[in-house]
Amino acid sequence: MAIPVLKVLQLVDGKGLRTLAALRKVSDRRADAELRQALATAYKDSLQQLILDLDREALYRLLRRPFRWKDRRYFSPDIGSYTQAQMVAFARTIFIQGEIPPEFGKESMNSELNLDEHFVRPVTKAGAALKTAASKGMESDEEVGHTVVAPSVGYLIGLSHDWSRPRIVSAVLRGLGMEVPERLRTSRFQEAVRKLVDLGIEMSDADSGKVLTHKDPSPGVDGKVRLRKIARP
Repeated sequence: MAIPVLKVLQLVDGKGLRTLAALRKVSDRRADAELRQALATAYKDSLQQLILDLDREALYRLLRRPFRWKDRRYFSPDIGSYTQAQMVAFARTIFIQGEIPPEFGKESMNSELNLDEHFVRPVTKAGAALKTAASKGMESDEEVGHTVVAPSVGYLIGLSHDWSRPRIVSAVLRGLGMEVPERLRTSRFQEAVRKLVDLGIEMSDADSGKVLTHKDPSPGVDGKVRLRKIARP
C-alpha cells in the first residue's frame, strides 16, 4: 500500500515545496505546514504524480537520508551518481510499492552470534590498517595501569554505515594524525582519502553528497564532508 501523499510531502523541504507549488499553481505565500496541506489537496491521492513532479535536487535530498523500515535501518547508496529517472524508480519502489531497492544497504537490528571467541579470523588489509592506526593512537595511562585510545582514533572507529554529520576537513586530518596546513594541497588531501579507504571509511562532500576519491581535488581545510564505514558485501 502506498504511503499517503501528505506523509511524503512532510519529507520534502521548503525549496522543494515551492517548486511543486509553482507546478501545481498553488500559492506559496504561506508556512511550510500549510503549503504541504494545500499541495496534498492538489495532488489528492496521486503519489505517482507527486514523485514525477519532484526535480532531481528534491529527489536527491529525499532519498539520501537513512531511514528505518520493518525493524531495520537502511542507508542510501551514492544517490548523486544516479540519473533522475533512476531516482524516480527508487522513490516509486519505496513510497508506492513499499519495498526497498536492492541498491540500498541495510543493517540488521537483531543480535548476532559472536564467533570471534571460537575462530581466529584472518586480518584484512582494512583491519590491519585500523589496528596500526589504533596502536599509534594509544596513550599510556600510568595512574590506572592501562592504555586508552587517543580521541582522534576513537573518533574514526566510532563511525557507522550511515553518513555522519558534516565536519570540516581539518578535523578529519587531525583524526588521521596528519598535520593541518594553512592551505591543503590536492596531493595531501588525496593522501588523506587513501588513508580513510585503508581504514574502511569513505568520505563525501557534505553539500552535493558526491563520494570523494583519491583523484578528487582538495576542498580546502575548511571544506565540509561526511564520513561513514564502507559497506562490505
